[in-house]
Amino acid sequence: MESQKLVIFEANQEEYGIPVEYVVSIERLGTVTALPEMEAYLKGLMKVRGQLIPVLDVKHILFSGTVEVNDKTRLIVVQTSDLSAGLLVEDAKEILDVKKEVIKDLNVLALQSSPYISGMVNLNSRLIAIIEPDKLIGTLEKIHHIKDAVEASTL
Repeated sequence: MESQKLVIFEANQEEYGIPVEYVVSIERLGTVTALPEMEAYLKGLMKVRGQLIPVLDVKHILFSGTVEVNDKTRLIVVQTSDLSAGLLVEDAKEILDVKKEVIKDLNVLALQSSPYISGMVNLNSRLIAIIEPDKLIGTLEKIHHIKDAVEASTL
């Protein structure tokens, strides 16, 4: 029976999952260097294991809120086809092995409003939206400017 491993995190008291193949590491939040006139979803840049990565506020991207930094706050470092990025989340809870039959596809209407959500995991008392980091980061306004700035700073 096929399954998919997901890193489960929390944003706005809701649970989301990222396919584990995108996840490089889960880190505590370190020093983030803000950039002038940056997009609201971008907290700044942070060095993780020698690599400079943009720190993206997932709560802002999904709900126009801001992650309140505390002891549970984590940075999920993901590698997409375009760039490595740190997803700032309220809590990285667990790695969940989900059987394919409990993953439900979204209907066309939901896909149009949230193209980065690829499906829903329906477990007993939990409903977890699966986020595709490639699509999530690709939908962000001016992300190509951030990618160019990160690449220029690592040369």
